Amino acid sequence: MSKVFVVFDEAEQLLLKSIYYDEDPQEALSFVLEHIIPKVKKEITCLSGLLSGQKG
Repeated sequence: MSKVFVVFDEAEQLLLKSIYYDEDPQEALSFVLEHIIPKVKKEITCLSGLLSGQKG
């Protein structure tokens, strides 16, 4: 499986820190489903070869 880089804006970072400190599993799952999964599914064709180490 290839590596994935996910970028969070400031609001997402604050939410992620809040989830960490609250230790709320339901909120953590919601964050993954709403913020991480959509970003992982999104492909950036102009960077995909560069980030994966492939040429082309």
